[in-house]
Amino acid sequence: MAAAPPPPPPVADLKEPRQAFKSTHFEFEHKVFSVQSSFFAVDANSGKATYYVPLGDINGVLSLPQLINGFNLAGTKDADLLKFVEQGLQYVKRIHPGDSIPSEILDGSASWSVDDRHRMIAESRLRVMLGTWIAGKEAASRDVSELLKMANDPEIRDKMQEAVTAIAEKLGLGRDRRVEVLDRVDKLARELSYIEALRDRFAAVKMIVMKLGQLQGIYGPERGFADEVKRVLVLMRKPIAEFDRMFAEVDGQTSEIVSVLANFESQIQFIREVRDGLHGRFMPWDELIARWQELPVEMGMDTEGLLRVTYRFMARHFSQDETWNLQFKQLGKAVKPGLPQK
Repeated sequence: MAAAPPPPPPVADLKEPRQAFKSTHFEFEHKVFSVQSSFFAVDANSGKATYYVPLGDINGVLSLPQLINGFNLAGTKDADLLKFVEQGLQYVKRIHPGDSIPSEILDGSASWSVDDRHRMIAESRLRVMLGTWIAGKEAASRDVSELLKMANDPEIRDKMQEAVTAIAEKLGLGRDRRVEVLDRVDKLARELSYIEALRDRFAAVKMIVMKLGQLQGIYGPERGFADEVKRVLVLMRKPIAEFDRMFAEVDGQTSEIVSVLANFESQIQFIREVRDGLHGRFMPWDELIARWQELPVEMGMDTEGLLRVTYRFMARHFSQDETWNLQFKQLGKAVKPGLPQK
């Protein structure tokens, strides 16, 4: 399996004003960017954004400084676009000339999509939060099935409407402007739907842990295989714990619904920072997750081969002396290598 490009250095802190863009696409002018099937990705060894140009059965590889210096691009529109390529690879694994610039750079919205299910969960979570807030009850359960059931309870629905009116008055808008609170709730649900989608990615990572535990029982001491499984499980403790902390942080920050709606813009910015940080951290896992999802939990060469791939992945990216930056104002600033991309 070929070595994979890791995610690139992230964009500047989202608290800084976004730049004005004259273009929404990577429309380069120099002919070097017109080579068919060429693309940008991150070099697995250097961790830098790199231009790959097909040359028969192999790819020509040019770093961005090599492109700028070798083709006299300094001071041109192309050189400016290459800066955005570096930023854009924080959100997508590859960029082809002509692709649209990731919307995270343009306006802060996500360039990837979520399922209707994720939007429904986010809406339900907010509905229950509003209903329980006005009733003076505890926050809602995190169990999705229970959450959806509560959200459809007629009493909760009535309480939600009552809460919206109360919050409009609490924020100084007045009950006649309750529609503005509803608009904020709708926008908040849209942003939180991405966090719900990322929870599914986390569940898929934990699925790998579950299958590894099952394999330990199936193999027992067979050919030392159980020891190999144990080594992988030890390495997985750190990322699992850190993902848990990240989700706990965003849940804690958004649990006080009145505070979130009162400080709406800063809360949306915070959610987007967390979203981008988590998304960037999950991207290297995608191929590994797909392979484990397809693998039956049974003895065999495929199982043993994937275990070794997993061990190399974990040892490379999550060694015991590696520390993750858990400050959300700096989410996404740690470069994490990725898996091979087909």
